[in-house]
Amino acid sequence: MSNRSLGRWHHILGALLGFAAGAAIAQQGPLATTAEGQLRGVHEGALDVYRGVPYARPPVGSLRWRAPAAPQPWKGIRAANAFSASCYQGWPVRGWGPYTAEYLDVPRPSEDCLYLNIWTPGGGSSAPLPVLAWIHGGGFGGGSGAIEIYNGSRLAAQGIVVVTINYRVGPFGFLALPALEKQAPGEGAGNYGLQDMIAALRWIHRNIGAFGGDPGRVTIAGQSAGALGVDDLLITPGARGLFARAIAESGSGMGISTLPHEEALRNGQQFANLLGAHTLAELRALPPEKIQAALPSFPPSAANAGRPRIPFRPVLDGVVLTADAADGASPAASRVPLLTGYNSDEFLALAPITAQSFEHTVRTRYGTDADQFLALYPHADDGAALEAAQALARDNYLAALLYWSRAHTARNGAPVYAYLFAHPSPVSAPPSFGAFHTAEVPYVFGVLDRARRPYTDADDAVSRQLQGYWLNFIRHGDPNGAGLAPWQAVTEGSMLVMQLGDKPGMRAALSTPAREAAFGRYVAGGHALPPAL
Repeated sequence: MSNRSLGRWHHILGALLGFAAGAAIAQQGPLATTAEGQLRGVHEGALDVYRGVPYARPPVGSLRWRAPAAPQPWKGIRAANAFSASCYQGWPVRGWGPYTAEYLDVPRPSEDCLYLNIWTPGGGSSAPLPVLAWIHGGGFGGGSGAIEIYNGSRLAAQGIVVVTINYRVGPFGFLALPALEKQAPGEGAGNYGLQDMIAALRWIHRNIGAFGGDPGRVTIAGQSAGALGVDDLLITPGARGLFARAIAESGSGMGISTLPHEEALRNGQQFANLLGAHTLAELRALPPEKIQAALPSFPPSAANAGRPRIPFRPVLDGVVLTADAADGASPAASRVPLLTGYNSDEFLALAPITAQSFEHTVRTRYGTDADQFLALYPHADDGAALEAAQALARDNYLAALLYWSRAHTARNGAPVYAYLFAHPSPVSAPPSFGAFHTAEVPYVFGVLDRARRPYTDADDAVSRQLQGYWLNFIRHGDPNGAGLAPWQAVTEGSMLVMQLGDKPGMRAALSTPAREAAFGRYVAGGHALPPAL
């Protein structure tokens, strides 16, 4: 072979090797540089995805029951291609009622769990994109940012950056003890999970620009316990300046109050005694599975009688939380637009409803005002009692939503957009659970998997509707936009909500004027409405 032919062959071989090397680099995934070091994500279609990104140091050993510490820097390139462990909780979670695997399945839990996940449009953008920071539900006792219905790909494909986070739950996230306060003065009591949320938002504020996001246009959002977390973040001074808007799905005005400081300390000491631990060193030496296993034996406090059993939840400690977010008139540290609401079938009977049990529940919850409610919600037989229970529960939580929203706007001057999601989620076989608690989440994220449920084109249309409103709000702080029914913010004296899903438009929140008047009299008499769920 001549030197000229050999040179040409080397040139071709070099080009082929260069192409192969370039393809290998492309297959390695996108690269982002954060304050702590470089991350290698993965390409998924037109998106860049980074999973398992540390936003705080692992809260293990001496860091168990401490405020989250800043993440440690690393050298080289860290892989960000897999979800982290979930924060410690009961596992695996069994499905029940309407809750199938896509609502519940979380990775195996560990105390090393303070990570977040990012979906961002690939190829860069001419301007920084708005950011959605999602806080999972789970009753402050479970959940994960990796749950299937929180997949951020469909929302990110429409020009935003989506982040889902983990935070400590159960006794790992909300145990309050006098000894812990004494050891770490100034850190508050029991609000480790809430401080994790704040730490994640601080990480986003510092680093999201590396992923194409705008730190000045972050929307915090969450559902159920995540919605309570959103309301708490509106209150806490530690989150001021870290977000520009907020979304609370099932929802504000829930009526589940922040635990009073002294009650939280008593509960924590009772739990430590149950574990047989007498010092912080002994508590921190316990394996996490023993702490988790003690939960079923831990009774709720008397103050929680008749309420959802959430023994470990945010604490009114005067440091992290300076006011109870359950009170709409509490002063907010972050006075930002809020989108919040409920689903039409949040109430899910855990036991058969009879006429007798319905009357007993109403008398327990509404006291001396019970007769007016019993007269307005007919319950002559068991079938009528079930319908009455569902209607009363819906009217109660929508009344609570609007009274809370009106008080919040009056106190803080920030607009509140209230909604009722009324589209039943499809089922393969009876019974239907309607628009149950959490049913709206797959529609918001656009993850309507027809292999999971018999979703139809009508469901896709509802998903586009919800995404339209949510994306407008994330971008502008106002859900209104072209092609969507007008949505009015809550005003003084207003008893209207936006119905989403089927027949979208503003509507009376409560089922009849007479029932609305009864709730008005109850609240005017100085009563707080019972918890929404």
